[in-house]
Amino acid sequence: MKTVSRLALVAYLLGLAYFAFRPFVPVAGLARTKNGEFRAGLPMEDRKGSSRLRESLANARQMSLEVLLQTESLDQGGAARIISFSQHSMCRNFTLGQSGNGLSFRLRTTETDLNGMVPCLLVPKVFDARNPQHLVIVYDGEKVRLYVDGMLHAGEIELSGSFSNWGRNHLLTIGSEVSGEHPWNGTVEHFSIYGRALDASEVAVLGEGNTVPGAVYEFRGEEGEGQGMQPLKYRNLFVWADSGINLGDRIVNTVGFIPLAPLVWFVLPGRLKKRRFITAVLLPVLLGLVVSGTIEFSQRSIEGRVPCLTDLVYNVLGSLIGGGLLGLGLMMCKTDNEGR
Repeated sequence: MKTVSRLALVAYLLGLAYFAFRPFVPVAGLARTKNGEFRAGLPMEDRKGSSRLRESLANARQMSLEVLLQTESLDQGGAARIISFSQHSMCRNFTLGQSGNGLSFRLRTTETDLNGMVPCLLVPKVFDARNPQHLVIVYDGEKVRLYVDGMLHAGEIELSGSFSNWGRNHLLTIGSEVSGEHPWNGTVEHFSIYGRALDASEVAVLGEGNTVPGAVYEFRGEEGEGQGMQPLKYRNLFVWADSGINLGDRIVNTVGFIPLAPLVWFVLPGRLKKRRFITAVLLPVLLGLVVSGTIEFSQRSIEGRVPCLTDLVYNVLGSLIGGGLLGLGLMMCKTDNEGR
């Protein structure tokens, strides 16, 4: 019995290791690097520019995103992330994405959810894989509008609110979600972000290849002032997830650690089982903290993994639940034995 218990514990820990340490490998097609060269499978990020961008727009109620791009495929979904300012796939400040030949733009304001999904701009039949395209998304505090190659598209949504609820610890990325999910196949020649709503004449100027002053962030695929894009390397520090709740992720992180307590209990020597509260409850919580902490710390160097303090909290919660259920079961068994 002891041997079986040990094998079960080893199998459980190996299972945790597999799901915790397997890399999320980005497979995005093409992204523009700093020196202007195209490289396959290379999502990009700008860590410093991300914090500056948030600070620049924190008190704003308008913004515009201008992008010159070319998609490589009309068979992309997710939506595939072209440009994203996000923390993970369920929490963002804004994201420009592609689903098939349709465009999606999610913008988080004080009037939306933390994922910018309710509402979001969804426009079908936008992308053309044969030619470069110039896109401008304008939010004026009342509506979100789309310009395609200088022409105002019929698709628009009503939206209001400011950006005062924009999340911290978000990254500005090209070609992928921060976690490596939802990669995009295409090229981004340049993009600019403005803290105001561009008018039609300014959109036309940009469409002709000229510049409009006042951008709070610019990327032009070449060395220059303010260019901070580099290959996406993901977070290397513990961070608190934003206040948005990914329920499925929280459940998995909690339930996954519930078996730790009973599995450890069955391999303990008999003399250690006499102090049931310590070995059934406190020991599993301590082990859960050590195991989860090791996992989260190690994920700093694993491609595509994001160390997160909330994962640690829910893992320990699962260990506590498992220990509590084990302790309750042991008390019930003791009561039954005494009753006999």
